[in-house]
Amino acid sequence: MHHTAINITPTMARRISLAAWTMAAFGTVAGELHALARINSHPNDLTYPLTRAWAMPAMDALRPLLDWSDPYFVYWTYGKIWLPICLAFAAAAYLVYRRRQPKGAEKWTWRVQLAAYAILTLSVAGDYYTPWTERFFAAGLVALALIGLGGAGLGIMLVRNGFRPRTTAWLLILFLPFFFVITDVTSMGNALLPLMWGWALAAHHVVGDEEREPHPMSAPTTMPTPG
Repeated sequence: MHHTAINITPTMARRISLAAWTMAAFGTVAGELHALARINSHPNDLTYPLTRAWAMPAMDALRPLLDWSDPYFVYWTYGKIWLPICLAFAAAAYLVYRRRQPKGAEKWTWRVQLAAYAILTLSVAGDYYTPWTERFFAAGLVALALIGLGGAGLGIMLVRNGFRPRTTAWLLILFLPFFFVITDVTSMGNALLPLMWGWALAAHHVVGDEEREPHPMSAPTTMPTPG
């Protein structure tokens, strides 16, 4: 195994995988609550028919979770969920990258994606944990552009190079179409859901492969027979 050279032990890899799965599941639920808080503080979002169709009954049902303070403060508070979510899927992507040890052009597309994930994570931290929301939001838009365009290139290379699981590669390729569909229905943050699940699945695959590898010390030994 490669964990000695790349400084990510199997134990740490399992923790990263578990965190990625946990945050993907958490983001799938909490992301919609954040979307409702966004709509509650930006009523113009209800001009989108698909958004209005689900958001209005959901807001009525969850009104106590949305009206406990000023609408914008509620939105800003719930937005803090995206930092641990971004950290988790970025860590999962980094784990897969280090275990894969790509070469050539694929290596550079990986690096672009990891840089984009780092920028996105920094943007989310600044957006919801500092008063400089607009500046960090602009950085997040740059990161999303890199994820959409560069991720498609990485996904294509992964498919061509036999990467498993293929689902992760195709979620990278289809990020932009999913982005526009998801943002027509819910908030921009939820456009990250395909990435969350894709990298959680890939990290799980990496951990599973390592657990199936025989440990060097487990090989049977044979005793020399007397001559």
